[in-house]
Amino acid sequence: MNAIIVNEQQLQIEIEKLKIQFPDTKDIYREVCILLFFRYGITPTANKLYQYVRRGSMSAPAEALNKFWLELRDKSRIRIERNDIPETISLAAGDFVATLWSEAQKAAQAGFTDLIENATAEILKFKLESQLARQDATKLQVQLDESNLELKKAKKLTSEADYLLQVNTTALVHQEKSLTELKIERDNFQQLLIDSKLSFSKDLEGVNLSLYKAEERYVALEKKSLLEVDRARQQIKSLEKEMLTLRQTGKKEQSSYINELDKKMNAIAVLNNKVGMLNGKLIEIAKQNKKITAKLALAEKKSITVKT
Repeated sequence: MNAIIVNEQQLQIEIEKLKIQFPDTKDIYREVCILLFFRYGITPTANKLYQYVRRGSMSAPAEALNKFWLELRDKSRIRIERNDIPETISLAAGDFVATLWSEAQKAAQAGFTDLIENATAEILKFKLESQLARQDATKLQVQLDESNLELKKAKKLTSEADYLLQVNTTALVHQEKSLTELKIERDNFQQLLIDSKLSFSKDLEGVNLSLYKAEERYVALEKKSLLEVDRARQQIKSLEKEMLTLRQTGKKEQSSYINELDKKMNAIAVLNNKVGMLNGKLIEIAKQNKKITAKLALAEKKSITVKT
């Protein structure tokens, strides 16, 4: 077994040397045939030649092998047909060469058949792999087209979502601005209402103070008149007239204050009505703001989902 390994190694070394000496493909196949047959006693076949040399197409070793056997047969005939060789030896040599030629041809044909079968199997394998690769490429192209279509749809949805987000953001800014203005107006009306209440309270206190002072003045005059009734009836009459005048004046002032009070109350009612309307508008705008905020959040969520 070691001898075979050594021979194979030596054979491979000598074949590499022949490759350097004979760069032409036909020449190297011819020389390897000679080396195998005459030096190592190995019957060359197309399959073996191709395994050792591995040059050219698969038909190259078969052609080289056929030429080798033809040359060998021709050279053998020349040697056998010499006149100085006995007839029996010539016949025996001829039979040997014919048998050798037949066996060599069978071996070469078998090697060439194996080579063709192997090549055919490789070709079929490559064709099948090529067909599968084309099918995979077609599938990948379809998937690529579908992915591009989905990408276009996603970009369109993203653009629409961005536009909707921009529109809702603008609307929200306007709503917030309107809400701020309404809050300022409400605060102004509330301050006006507070000021009106304070003014009314002050006026009412003034009317009450005037009535109280008039009442005190009346009581004082009445006491004074009672004390002086005996001394000056004329003064009493005068005081009665003055008291009557004061009462009339007090009634007029009271009536004026009451009218003013009614006006103030009406103004307060109007202000309360406006405040109620503003509060209603404020509630409605707050509801719209919540809806817009919800839409905006939904749009942002869709935009994030699509981009992802």
